[in-house]
Amino acid sequence: MSYIVGHPIKRPQDFYGRHEQVTRFYEIVGGAQAQSLSILGLRRAGKTSFLRYVAQPQVMARYLPDPQAYTFIYLDMSACKSPADFYQRLLVHLKASLGQVGALPEAPLLWRQSPPGAASLFDAETLLCHFPERRVVLLLDEFDQLRRDSFDQDFLIELRAMTGVLDYDLACVTASYWDLYYLGSRVGLPPTSPFYNIFYPTPIYLSGLETAAIEALVRSPAQREGVSFDKEAMATIRTLAGSLPFFLQATAAKWLQHDKGSAESLDGDVALGQLTAELAPYFEQWWRHFDAGDQEVLRCVAYQIATEMLPYTHFEIEAAIRRLGSYGLLYQEAGQLAINGALFATWIREFSQVTENRAKEMAMMGNTADPAGLRQALIDYFSLDELRTLCFDLGIDFEELPGTSKGAKARDLVQYWRNRRDLNRLVEAIRHERGAIV
Repeated sequence: MSYIVGHPIKRPQDFYGRHEQVTRFYEIVGGAQAQSLSILGLRRAGKTSFLRYVAQPQVMARYLPDPQAYTFIYLDMSACKSPADFYQRLLVHLKASLGQVGALPEAPLLWRQSPPGAASLFDAETLLCHFPERRVVLLLDEFDQLRRDSFDQDFLIELRAMTGVLDYDLACVTASYWDLYYLGSRVGLPPTSPFYNIFYPTPIYLSGLETAAIEALVRSPAQREGVSFDKEAMATIRTLAGSLPFFLQATAAKWLQHDKGSAESLDGDVALGQLTAELAPYFEQWWRHFDAGDQEVLRCVAYQIATEMLPYTHFEIEAAIRRLGSYGLLYQEAGQLAINGALFATWIREFSQVTENRAKEMAMMGNTADPAGLRQALIDYFSLDELRTLCFDLGIDFEELPGTSKGAKARDLVQYWRNRRDLNRLVEAIRHERGAIV
């Protein structure tokens, strides 16, 4: 199969589009002074492929005047179990990469590396100081993993310290779904921390591909297998998948498979039903990470209901629309908001089962429940494991709630829904499990 569906892109020739984002990336990290930056995108938006693409020597040569002066180090943060593990992996990659571009100075290293399991910032800095003329760019993929208990604010403070040392030149590029301020808050870092100052003010979002890139991504792999999609097929693939590369590839792959085995054209409605069911796990993964406001905005757009009905301020709704647009989920069509791709729009309608009457009910709902009473009910009537199940049913990551005790989890679960002005949803879930105890 010529389409690469799911795995990160390895060869530059298989990477399509993103010219604007790639250009911006090199402008930031390749300037007179290295700057750190954040790359944001949904799951399956192509963040890993992007990081691996910009680190390719032939790509660097097109954008950097002196690519030999740069060393890009890719690290998957989901594989790093602790800060010590991170530094150990970083040291291994630094030694391998820096050793390929030039031997270490004749003078021996003036430090003894920490034993395995105890690597630290000191080890990394000492090694980097031996290469003052080289610009090292850390590509930190899956940066969302910092939410794990093994990482705390000290780790982020150390990352900032590494970028400020004058004896070497280093920048950090993070790739995540959550923005850095949210991730920092999960590990106790205050919003006033100087950590955020090292990053370029605006992140690079990996939203949908441009029209020319979509055309190439869909047509080229099929042509390599002797299949040429007509205009009708191209239009249907684009309508169903939207403009995010993973879903374009998955949809085009189904068309290619059908066209190679049948003389008849694939019916768009049949493909819509099949692909929506097949890709549902990815949409569900997205949905669990959206807050209540984002979910309700998406529902309204999918059902063509005015977002003004929602129980949020105009500012909150506009912020959600901008955020969802940046991620490539919403776009303007004929002056109206639309979902990017019929597959996702169909999944929203089937998943949420929201009608216009329901939307009006949501607009009239208020936070009439007593937060203190809800917290106490969760403590009195739910075990810690049952709270975990309740969070799962509500689409919340239990591990993302601060604290470890049942009381802390209960308090923050109530606060989560209180902040979203939707305590009634928590009340409904509690009553579903325990009856009218609240």
